[in-house]
Amino acid sequence: MQNKVGNVVPSEKVIQGLVEQLAAIEGKVKAFTVELTAEERKATTKMRTGGEPIARLVGELAHANGVALPKISVEEMKADLLLIDRMKPLQAALDDLSQRIADTILQAQSEAWWTATAYYTTLSRMAAADAKLERSLKPAVDFFAIGRRKKPAEPPADKKPAEQPAVPADGDA
Repeated sequence: MQNKVGNVVPSEKVIQGLVEQLAAIEGKVKAFTVELTAEERKATTKMRTGGEPIARLVGELAHANGVALPKISVEEMKADLLLIDRMKPLQAALDDLSQRIADTILQAQSEAWWTATAYYTTLSRMAAADAKLERSLKPAVDFFAIGRRKKPAEPPADKKPAEQPAVPADGDA
């Protein structure tokens, strides 16, 4: 397996500095962002894909035709649309960064696991002739024993639930 990562490992100090910089950015965006609970996310009205231009059009038409609703403001909707436009580049940059970090972690896990399984295979064969190694390797043996399992066999035909007779459709009786 090609070693794509792991040759340059940042120090804990470098990572801590980056985490602090991200925290500082988070502090800066708190003034114009919100944090929703899971329930609040679920309860929000969801804009349809492509809805932003339609919302702008509806706002323009409401304003042009003098339509006003109590406690609902076209100006506030315009501000929401402007916020969406301004936040999208920030979200795209964060998504790119998050994906890059996730990809690096995934690749490092892959490389580490591939190497670990190669060494485990060799060590488990050597353990047959070395009792001390066998005892030391036991946690790994136990872990690998917890790996993927075969699907349970189908129950015998006489144990399967009986099939229900078809129910006639309306008018077929």
